[in-house]
Amino acid sequence: MRPGDRAGTWPALVAISLATFITVAPEAAHAQSAEAEVLFRDGRGLIKRGQLAAGCDKLAASERLESSVGTLLNLGDCREKLGKLASAWAAFRKAEAMATRSGGDDKRRSEAGRRAAALEPKLPNLVVEVPSRVDGLVVRRDDEVIDAAQWSTALPMDPGSYTIVAQAPGYREWRTTVPITATSRRQVVTVPPLVRAVAPLAPPTVAPLDGEPAASVVVARPAPRGTWSATRKASLAIGLAGAGVLGAGVYFGVHSNTLRDRSDRLCPNTRCGDAEGLRLNDDAKSAATRANVLFAAGGAVVATAVVLWLVGAPGETVIAPSGGEHQLGVSLAGSF
Repeated sequence: MRPGDRAGTWPALVAISLATFITVAPEAAHAQSAEAEVLFRDGRGLIKRGQLAAGCDKLAASERLESSVGTLLNLGDCREKLGKLASAWAAFRKAEAMATRSGGDDKRRSEAGRRAAALEPKLPNLVVEVPSRVDGLVVRRDDEVIDAAQWSTALPMDPGSYTIVAQAPGYREWRTTVPITATSRRQVVTVPPLVRAVAPLAPPTVAPLDGEPAASVVVARPAPRGTWSATRKASLAIGLAGAGVLGAGVYFGVHSNTLRDRSDRLCPNTRCGDAEGLRLNDDAKSAATRANVLFAAGGAVVATAVVLWLVGAPGETVIAPSGGEHQLGVSLAGSF
């Protein structure tokens, strides 16, 4: 390259760069259109093979990527064949509006309008009436919120089962299920006045003592009421153990009397020199001592079980703070 030619090198490089950019940029810009075109062709192919549901899904995906009059017309036709008249009608109306805005497409605009008009008399409609309204009221159809402006308006619906839910703060939820068939021309659902939810009870307060501030009462409410609380179950086990101890006491008491009778037969007098009689007398005293100890212990255990049974009765237990100028404590009250 001659030194004199270097000045012309940069314009050439710039021209080559611009040409490369112009060639590549349109492809990137139309990548989304290419994806939509592929989905459109796949959808048409599935429909021709009789796979209507899968074909409609492909066309709907193509329409979401890039909306066009042709895609909408094909989508509306597919949905009409599936019996989804409301969705088909919406696709035809959207195609008509798009063709009107673009202009110069009178043929497809006319076709879309004709197909939509033919479907309108057949459309199933759902009307949600809300005569009683409260603050914060939200009405849903399945997972979709029905705007207040759509209340009392006949909305085209595809056949199926729809759940209507009404919710508002401080009120109980109301819901119902509405079946829509191909022959349902006008299905009306009326949302009744919502019922207020039960407000939680405010805890009572304890009157102040000696000028002290009032204290709240803590009320422990057991869940389900029943005879067999945990405390009563424990009291039953303790009671059975106490009964076993008392039974042992009865045994040793009877055994002591038996030994005493045998000793008395061998030693009828106060003074006795019979070794066997003396041994039986000693054994009788030992058995009697054991019986007394067991009776005392068993009685204490049974008494404890009775107290636990009474205390463990299901009911409300109220624990309230109590105190005065120089003392502080709690008071316990409940139903037994």
